[in-house]
Amino acid sequence: MIGRTQDVLRGFAIGLTHVGMTRDENQDAYYVDETKGVFAVMDGAGGMKFGAIASNLVREALTTISVPRSAEDLLEQFESRLIVAKDRIEQVAKEADNAPMGTTIAALLTFGTNFACVWAGDSRVYRFRNGRLEQLTTDHTEAQELIDQNVLTEEEAKTFARRHVITNAIGSGLELELELVSGNLWPGDRFLLCSDGLTGHLEDAVIGTFLMNGAAHSAAHSLLKGALDGGGSDNVTVVIVDIDRAASGEGEIR
Repeated sequence: MIGRTQDVLRGFAIGLTHVGMTRDENQDAYYVDETKGVFAVMDGAGGMKFGAIASNLVREALTTISVPRSAEDLLEQFESRLIVAKDRIEQVAKEADNAPMGTTIAALLTFGTNFACVWAGDSRVYRFRNGRLEQLTTDHTEAQELIDQNVLTEEEAKTFARRHVITNAIGSGLELELELVSGNLWPGDRFLLCSDGLTGHLEDAVIGTFLMNGAAHSAAHSLLKGALDGGGSDNVTVVIVDIDRAASGEGEIR
């Protein structure tokens, strides 16, 4: 069956990453493949070098995804690659005397007019649609759990001593537990994927202002600069994905 070309949407992306102003190593990584509809940000954890290894092992696994035949096929391929990456992380951790090693992931998968956000950890996916910014992911952190239990307010969580402690990740000694939300793409949608090095310095209102103005390239650079100007206390990674109609003949389903 041939899908109607006018119903095919595609993501056009830019990714940027920076070590920040206080760290010696960038343990973030990102992956962008417009043709396959795969976009992801990873934020490594586990101390010097090991976090970078974990995030890059996930990135390498994502590169083996083939051109999907359906939205379901894309999701299945994505999840299978994360299983492979987790196994590899566990193997490397074992070879390093069981060193703690893991990474967050925040991913956007697009096919036709469908999208899915898949994540583990506190890297985020936002959608900017019709002038409104919406956080599609929910942080997997101790602070967020306390917010959900009405123990902390959103404002109190910003200064909570353990606000950076994550409760979920792709790593050694952890079950692979991914959270997912899905929906329909609209032409003109703009998605932002980012590590907490961005959201630790910029409020959502500021992020929305940057996403509202200008092309993806300038918006990405403005977001990165804003986080660095705010202190750059962590690695910072941003991926912006703009959704538009595919060129004639692209993305046909056969």
